[in-house]
Amino acid sequence: MNKRDLVSGLFWLAIAIFIFTKALELGVGTLSTPGAGFLLFCSSILFGLLSIVLVIKAILHGGGQKGIAELWHGLTWSNVVITVIALVLYCLVLVKVGFIIATTAIMVVLYAVGRMKAWVVIASALVTVALTYIIFHYALQIEFPRGPFRW
Repeated sequence: MNKRDLVSGLFWLAIAIFIFTKALELGVGTLSTPGAGFLLFCSSILFGLLSIVLVIKAILHGGGQKGIAELWHGLTWSNVVITVIALVLYCLVLVKVGFIIATTAIMVVLYAVGRMKAWVVIASALVTVALTYIIFHYALQIEFPRGPFRW
C-alpha cells in the first residue's frame, strides 16, 4: 500500500466533502437556473471522485514509494523556467497585443517546450487558438482583448 497516496487521497477527499457541504449551503439550483453553489457542487463531485480513485489506487497498487528527491529526478528545470516566464509575459502583453497574437505566441512556446517538430508546434498552436476563439467568442459570446489590430 502506498501510504503517501492514501493519506493525500483521504485529505483531498475531506476537502471535497467540505466544499460539497458549503455548496449545498449556498444553493445548487438546477442546470437551467444554477444557484451560487452550482459550480462548487460540480467541482467538489469531480474532485471527490478523483480523490477516491487515488485512494483505491493507493490500496490496490502496493509499493512503489519514492522519496521526495526521486520525484524531482530528471526534471528539466529550463522548461519550468521558460514556462513561468512565458506565463508572466502573456499576462503582461495580453491586453496590449490582443488575445489572438498573445495566445498564439504562448501556445507556440508551450508546445515547443514539449520538443515537437516545428510544423506540429505551429499547427497545434493555430488549431488551439482557433478552437478557443470560436468556442468562447462565438458560442459563449465572451469578448477577448482585441489589441492594436482590433481582431
